[in-house]
Amino acid sequence: MSATADVLVVDDEESLRSSVADILRGEGYSVIEAEDGQAALNLLETEKVVVIILDQKMPRRSGIEVLNALASPPVVIFMSAHRIEGSERAMVSDKVFSFLTKPVAPLQLLDEVAAAFRKGDHQ
Repeated sequence: MSATADVLVVDDEESLRSSVADILRGEGYSVIEAEDGQAALNLLETEKVVVIILDQKMPRRSGIEVLNALASPPVVIFMSAHRIEGSERAMVSDKVFSFLTKPVAPLQLLDEVAAAFRKGDHQ
């Protein structure tokens, strides 16, 4: 049975993942969480989401591996503690809506998610 959520937050750092999810829920978004890339792929088999907030470096499957495994990903916001540059950025730039550097300020997060939803409405 398939369900729908607004946002999937994928990060192996539980406190950060929970914080991002709580901020989004506080603004009325329906949010599901995954603790790593493999868990995200498993969820995406049954869940339909509009936006994915995806950490770059995680155990089991990295953000890049998740993107490569998805035939047509939802709108993706890539998030990392480090700037995503060079070849890594080039590998995902055609599939990623925006790049955020951790820690992300709540207002910046909300602005990016709102913009991602506007893009999702036009896909």
